[in-house]
Amino acid sequence: MSHSTLRRSALTGALLSILFAPVLAQAQTGEAADAGAQASKPTEIDKVTVTGSRIKRAEIEGPAPVFTITAAQIEKEGFTTVYDALTTLTEAMGTVESDIAWGQHTVNASPLNLRNMGPGRSLLLINGRRVVDYPLPYQGKSNFANYNNIPTAIVERIEVLASGASAIYGSDAVAGVINVILKKEFQGDQVKLRGGTSTRGGRDQMDLSWAGGRSGDNWNVTYSLQWFHREALPAGERPFMDSDFDAPPQSLNPQDRKVGILPSVGIRMFNAGTGQRMMPPAGACDQYNGEFFLQNRRTYNRNANTISNTGWQCGQNAAYQHWTLRNGSDDKSGYVYGNYDFENGLQGWASIGVWSSRGENMTFMPAWSSNGTYRDVGLNADLDLVKRFTPQEIGGAEGGYTHSDELSWDVSAGLRGQFGDRFDWDFSIGRAEYRVDEKFPAIVYADADRYFLGPNRDRLDQSRFWNPISPQDYASISTRGKNRAESWLTSANFIVSGDLFEGWAGPIGFAAQLEAAKQGYRLAPDPNTLGANPKYDQTANIDLGSGSRNHYAAGVEFKIPLLESLTASLAARYDKYDAVSGDAATTYNAGLEWRPFSNLLVRGTYATSFRAPDMHFVYATPSTSVSDQTDYLNCLRAGQQGNCTWDAGFKVEDAEISRQGTPDLKYETGNSWTAGFVWDIAEGLSVSTDYWRIELEDEIDDVGANDVLLDEAYCLTGKTPSGEPRVSAPSGDRCKLQIGRVTRAADPDGAGPLLGQVTEIRTGPINRAARNVEGVDASLKYRLPTQRWGDFTFGLNYTNLLKLETRTDSSEEMQDKRNDEPRSKFRGSVNWQRDKWNATVYADRVGSVPSVRFNGCLPFADGYVPSSDNCLDNDAASPTFGQSTKKYYGRVGPAITWNVSAGYQLTEKARVNVYVSNLFDRVNEDKDPYKKDFAFIADRIFSPVGREFAIEYVLDFN
Repeated sequence: MSHSTLRRSALTGALLSILFAPVLAQAQTGEAADAGAQASKPTEIDKVTVTGSRIKRAEIEGPAPVFTITAAQIEKEGFTTVYDALTTLTEAMGTVESDIAWGQHTVNASPLNLRNMGPGRSLLLINGRRVVDYPLPYQGKSNFANYNNIPTAIVERIEVLASGASAIYGSDAVAGVINVILKKEFQGDQVKLRGGTSTRGGRDQMDLSWAGGRSGDNWNVTYSLQWFHREALPAGERPFMDSDFDAPPQSLNPQDRKVGILPSVGIRMFNAGTGQRMMPPAGACDQYNGEFFLQNRRTYNRNANTISNTGWQCGQNAAYQHWTLRNGSDDKSGYVYGNYDFENGLQGWASIGVWSSRGENMTFMPAWSSNGTYRDVGLNADLDLVKRFTPQEIGGAEGGYTHSDELSWDVSAGLRGQFGDRFDWDFSIGRAEYRVDEKFPAIVYADADRYFLGPNRDRLDQSRFWNPISPQDYASISTRGKNRAESWLTSANFIVSGDLFEGWAGPIGFAAQLEAAKQGYRLAPDPNTLGANPKYDQTANIDLGSGSRNHYAAGVEFKIPLLESLTASLAARYDKYDAVSGDAATTYNAGLEWRPFSNLLVRGTYATSFRAPDMHFVYATPSTSVSDQTDYLNCLRAGQQGNCTWDAGFKVEDAEISRQGTPDLKYETGNSWTAGFVWDIAEGLSVSTDYWRIELEDEIDDVGANDVLLDEAYCLTGKTPSGEPRVSAPSGDRCKLQIGRVTRAADPDGAGPLLGQVTEIRTGPINRAARNVEGVDASLKYRLPTQRWGDFTFGLNYTNLLKLETRTDSSEEMQDKRNDEPRSKFRGSVNWQRDKWNATVYADRVGSVPSVRFNGCLPFADGYVPSSDNCLDNDAASPTFGQSTKKYYGRVGPAITWNVSAGYQLTEKARVNVYVSNLFDRVNEDKDPYKKDFAFIADRIFSPVGREFAIEYVLDFN
């Protein structure tokens, strides 16, 4: 990261005073006078718009810290995509769903989590304009911006403001703003060809781009084309994490490991009558190219200290070998930007960007099952069958991949001009759309049942079940399901900025904005997977929903010099969204910049922020399931407080649970503070430190069926099932909402105290949660030019998370969650340039995270693991009953990565670059010592890819 240093000498101050002085009279005195004025006028310092303000300014540094990463820096530090670089931001400390996640629903999308506030609470801008949301909801809940579809070829720089900025940009800017600035007025042409691979195998990649530009007397155009391909990385390429047997020894009970009790299954015939797996035919498990082995399944009874044999099956000794550790992608993008200067002082501009991609991932290979037991007339038994297919049966592992075909485009245009000589104005309109077609492998129930069980679904064809089937036969019982998701955004924006008048200490800067937009989305899951009798299953969650809404906003901003060395910034904004409870969101911020010396800036800000409810939180269509629950209300009405259990008769059987959106959600609201300084210590050496704090109230989160029933009981009785008082009583609005979410049958006792049986519970999102974060950022930038050894540039950035507090409901106290996340993050680089050579060494460090059983209990000798509450063996039948075992406080990490690159200028127009990422090949092979589930490593901070090598050829031509 780099800070633009602050230079304000006495001469600079004088030049700025002249620049800001009123010159309207001089501008109107005729051409001769104007020419004379221009001849005597000092060289002006260009003003620029910096992320975090609409007012153009001469100083890059302002009241809020803004960090910049350039395209050259991304390249030199060895990153292949914009997202790869952004994940190393020290401000991006919060972890997100990884590619390895089970049922990962955003195959080709990559969110960012600034300040641990969640992926949807930071705003992504392209050239200062809001981007369209990714159509599929993150973890099936909320919308977010995709950072994975930004082509690197046309990026000039990325500006990052990691504090609340809703008063400038509106919704979502709770944790900050990331503004990607694309190249404009590019001259000539540049072609880049880059190829690379992982030294451990797999993950081949190729990147080909062409960027160029042309210009005339009053026009210019910039364009780019890019193709980027990166292979998926299956676990089979990493032998240390492709199998159940790769689980760390500490993670499995000793008896489980001793007797080979592992959860894998490949082909299984289970006899429900005998409770035994039936023996496969001789040699059956050996026909699958090593995918399966003959496995004796056993269970261990701790109380009796006995091992039970449950029979035989074709197990998998590498159950996870096809699971993709990193998703693959094939991306194509194009971009054109042009502007034209009219003779009347107007400038018109237009841009179009198109991005097309195919992402691919996989968890387990496709499988067929009997979907529970059936009566087999041939074997005269109740059988439960599972058959997992192998690559040889489905025509290659590619047949098991889920493909996400995505197309997004953005068209915008605008006019720029001036009102007199004081004010600049900019009007723009735009339309953006994003479409995702997700195609997944599926086994068609009816066809597969006929193939394996016959036309009457009552007689297993064992030759087909135990032996490999042909790809042609697999094709006859399978299909590719298709889900579609779409989102769109139409917007118009008008901004005016300039100097209002000369104040007592300088000109009063001003900016105003009007904004109007309409956004929408639609989720269309495969209809064959819906309803009570679907034809086949989804490979991920089923999300339903659609809707659109309008948005209007107006904002104003002022920059007020209070003294020669002290400047205040003020901003306020009004935002109104359809279908949100309450009238509108009004936000404001205030900042101070104090420059006691020409090389020192002391700064601070206070800001309010908000986030409009996600589209999917509002418009999700009901989806239903069935679940047993507890009727707390009838328990309390019966006077059984403290005994609200199923055994006491308060079980609700088979209640229908319906999850849907909530139309009248409130805005999430937040506050943020920053305070710090920037100090140019010496020529080429600057440091900065900033404290930051963000608070969020009315955070939206799903409320489950149990929570609905607890609220219903409290709202109608004022009591809790346990007798413990609630920290905070639910509001009247929440009581009305939750009571209305429960449907009951008629009371069978008429006027009795008990109400009717619960038949339906409607769940969904509500404003219930909160979170507070605070920390410190520090950075250093140093440039050291030498005549003999060349020029050196050093950059360091560090963030320490001082506090992370959350609660999941307003009835709870805030909980300290700092130890649940990385508590610090560091990145640094050293660049060297001499003649035709350049080289960069980059490193980043992500602090440790808890093991999956952090603060848990060590197992006893027989493998029993007691509760982490007290670490006592509470099993009365156990020989160690009442004894205790030690707790462990295991953390995993930190993760430290080194990248190096070197380049050589072959000719005036050609150069070659070499990159090595993860130089020391760190992949956390020691694993999380307590993680017995795939992927066996702390994938929140470690990557399984390992060392990568790439070479690049760059050619410049006109």
